[in-house]
Amino acid sequence: MKPLFRFSVFALLLVSSACSAAPGVLATPSPQRLPPTLVFEPSQTVALQATDSPTPVVDTPTPSLPTPTVEPTSTLTETPIPLPSLLAPTEEGTVLPEPEPDSGAIQILTPGPLSKVVSPIKLRTYIVPGFNHKARIELYGEDGRLLVREIVILPSGLTWSSYYREIPFEVHSAGELGRLTISTDDQFGRTVASTSVHLLLLSSGDEQINPPGNLKERCVLDFPTVGTIARGGRLTVAGSMRPFNDLPIVLELITEEKTVLGTRLVSVPPAPDDSYVRFSTDIPYTVSGPTRVLLIIFQADDRIGGQMYLFSQALILNP
Repeated sequence: MKPLFRFSVFALLLVSSACSAAPGVLATPSPQRLPPTLVFEPSQTVALQATDSPTPVVDTPTPSLPTPTVEPTSTLTETPIPLPSLLAPTEEGTVLPEPEPDSGAIQILTPGPLSKVVSPIKLRTYIVPGFNHKARIELYGEDGRLLVREIVILPSGLTWSSYYREIPFEVHSAGELGRLTISTDDQFGRTVASTSVHLLLLSSGDEQINPPGNLKERCVLDFPTVGTIARGGRLTVAGSMRPFNDLPIVLELITEEKTVLGTRLVSVPPAPDDSYVRFSTDIPYTVSGPTRVLLIIFQADDRIGGQMYLFSQALILNP
């Protein structure tokens, strides 16, 4: 029975297939799936993803720029970028000498002592800037009246700043003695450096400019040094001085609140050749704890009221 059943099923399938085909038409096999035709435009690139229904992905390429051609030059010159300045520039063609390591914190290069000047005074100087890079310029008449006061801003980042300034003034006579003073202050308003020069102020006429002379610091301390911590209620001060005149030099200990903790007057007669003269003294003081102070050493003007010179040193006082 089994062989007969298999033969019947096979015959039935053969008859069914023959009946489904139309007479005279051959069965056509199913067409194979062909990949899509890709058209490449100049502005785009087509990429295919490996899927049953490929979908083109369009990437927009970065345009290729032509490489610029640099013409070689025979010489390359590096030009520094000029920095902004708040000061009047030094006169063109004027070359200032470089300060020596022991030069004063403030140096008046010109006009020199007792120069005859007419308005405006052509001031050339080197200055170690004070707090906020400031300095103060003052001109006094022979009776002590203030003729000029200017606060100037100096360049930062330098030990000394060179400075040129024309200072106009007026006098009511043919001429008189004057004092030109330059000074700097710290953040507490204490004067830390000052120097001066006497001038003959003329209302008209010809100038006579004298050389500056010795520009080294007038006061040189052996003790105390910068940052010294003093103890015992007495500070020893020793060093050398080139005084302007016969008046005594004044030594003071001043706190950040401008309180004077100690004072001494020392007679230091000037040498005929303006050389250094030795001096030493002790300054008594009283403090309850560590106190930051400024030791200042100054000399008054023997012709016009005010100071001719001031030097300072920072230190700490302990009980």
